[in-house]
Amino acid sequence: MVSTGEKRVVSKDHESNGKLYDALLKEDTKAVIELCAHMEDHALHILTIHEDTVLHKAAYSKQADLVLSLLEDLPSCPDNKMRRKNRSGNTILHEAATLDHGSSVKVAEEMIKRDQELLRMRNELGETPLFRAARYGKTEIFNFLADKSLNYCEKEMQQFVQRNDKTTILHIAILSQHFGLALKIATHERFMDLVGERDEDGMTALQLLSCNPKAFEPVRRRGFLKRISMRMGFAPCPVFSRPALLGSPVLSYFILPL
Repeated sequence: MVSTGEKRVVSKDHESNGKLYDALLKEDTKAVIELCAHMEDHALHILTIHEDTVLHKAAYSKQADLVLSLLEDLPSCPDNKMRRKNRSGNTILHEAATLDHGSSVKVAEEMIKRDQELLRMRNELGETPLFRAARYGKTEIFNFLADKSLNYCEKEMQQFVQRNDKTTILHIAILSQHFGLALKIATHERFMDLVGERDEDGMTALQLLSCNPKAFEPVRRRGFLKRISMRMGFAPCPVFSRPALLGSPVLSYFILPL
C-alpha cells in the first residue's frame, strides 16, 4: 500500500512536470531554466511517460537556444545520465540531430564534449545520431557528426552507417528524398562503399532510386542519378521523355550495364 508521504511526492512530481511541460510548450525559456534548477537531475529530469528528459523535449521541439542554456547550467553528470534514452531508444544527441541549421552543430558539440559515447549510441531501430541526421536531411549536423565518426576504424564505422534492418545512411537519404545529401554520401571517400550495400530486401541504393519517380523530375536529380550510376558501374541511358503533370518535359532513364 502506498503511504501518504509517497502520495505527496508523486503529486508534487506531477505538478512540477506539468509546469515544466507547459513552459516548454509556451517556449518560456526563463521558466524552464528556473524549474530545472530545482530538479535533482536538472535538465536530465525525466519529464514524460515515454521517458523523455527535459533536454529531449527541448531538442525535439526545435528550441536550440534553450537546449544550449540548459546544457550550460547542467552540472557534471554521474551514472551516465547524459546517455538516458527515451522509449524509442533515442538519446539527447539523436534529438539534436534533427535540429535545423543554425545552432545544431553547437548543440551537438556541447553534448559530445560532455559524453563522447553519445556519438555511437543506437536507438531501438539501430540508428545512430548520424543516421537520424541523414533521415531528416539535416546536412549541416550530418557533416559535423560524420567528421566526428570518421575518427573510428572502418569496422566500427559500420554501426554508424547501417541500422538493424541493413538500411544504410545512403538508403535512408534516398527514401527520404534528400537527394543532395545522398549524392554527398555516395561520393564521400569513407562512405562510397555504401553504394553497393543491400538492405534486408536485397535492394541497393541505386535500385531504390530507380523506383522513385521524383528522382526523374528536376534536372539536378538527373545529374545525381548519372553520378551514382557511374560509381556502380552502370550508365544511365535516356530513352524517352514524357510530359509531367505541369506540362514540363521529364527525362526518364533506364539503367543499362556498361
